[in-house]
Amino acid sequence: MFAVVLLTISQFASAQGNGQDNYQILQMVSPARVGALGGNAMAIKDGDLNLGLLAPSLLDSTTSEQIVLGYTRFFGEANIAHAGYAHHVKSLGTLSFSIQSLGYGDFEMTDPTGQVQGSFSAGEYVFQVGIGRVLNKNFSIGANVKYIMSELAEYKSSAIATDISTTFHKPERGFVATLMMKNIGSSISSYRPGVSEQMPFEIQAGISKKLEKAPLRFGLIAENLQTWDLTTEQGSETTEIDPITGEEVSNVNDGFGENLMRHLVLNAEIIVTKNIHLRVGYNYNRRQQLKIESRPGGGGFTYGLGVRIAKIHISYARAAYSLAGASNHFTLGVKFDDFKKS
Repeated sequence: MFAVVLLTISQFASAQGNGQDNYQILQMVSPARVGALGGNAMAIKDGDLNLGLLAPSLLDSTTSEQIVLGYTRFFGEANIAHAGYAHHVKSLGTLSFSIQSLGYGDFEMTDPTGQVQGSFSAGEYVFQVGIGRVLNKNFSIGANVKYIMSELAEYKSSAIATDISTTFHKPERGFVATLMMKNIGSSISSYRPGVSEQMPFEIQAGISKKLEKAPLRFGLIAENLQTWDLTTEQGSETTEIDPITGEEVSNVNDGFGENLMRHLVLNAEIIVTKNIHLRVGYNYNRRQQLKIESRPGGGGFTYGLGVRIAKIHISYARAAYSLAGASNHFTLGVKFDDFKKS
């Protein structure tokens, strides 16, 4: 049954990350705002702690004294949840603390003949501490330190990793740019002796621009910059029927344009009012990995809503993967400054 669990993990890996098979919690999205924006919102600096937990250079005094809670339901029994808090220390910077858990559900444990011997669960956990420091009006830096635990029946593994990011912010122009290196680290203990798990290292860069005379913010994120050719992953080859010969013809999408698009995530926010935001996103690589050629559906498209009700920030997102289903993200946030102003 361990193989069944690994197969489940691999399915989520192809949907979320860069093809790595270990510590999938590091590649999956919990905050609803991030989920609605195509799975990445690293270039928005507006005091949202959910974004600061992912890109630590977004942390500053406006993210201080916030509590965020999130829950996402994936396919079957799989789910992910997170909780975070931030506090600003004038002489040091803004500190963040968070816990994230990924559960794959319960599985039957069988012997080689198929007889049920009991059940087991599988899950992964991340305990994170981060810091963000504003260098001047335009530049900030940040880092996360993460301890990761993974439990798959009697198999256990742990690792330590760090994220490093820097952000350029031009508030009068509504422009933000962030560069980040994620999951720099290594495993501490492994599922099997002598076999070290590989960390899903990734380099990302993103920009966003809020229009001066319209309530719109557009974002463009480049993911997996450490690897140019992403078409070698599942989904790069399509099959068509030749109308003349009736034979199957395989087409491999590995050109410059195909590779470029597989790195990009596009998103936008419509700021209806100060308390209501509409969000949409498109993740081309996710769509190509999971779509069914005859019925591609809405794979790769995401949307969501953010509202503030009675000083509580509520966000919802729905992210389509394929005909197999979609994930539903829910996030609650409280800013203590909102209560001080009343």
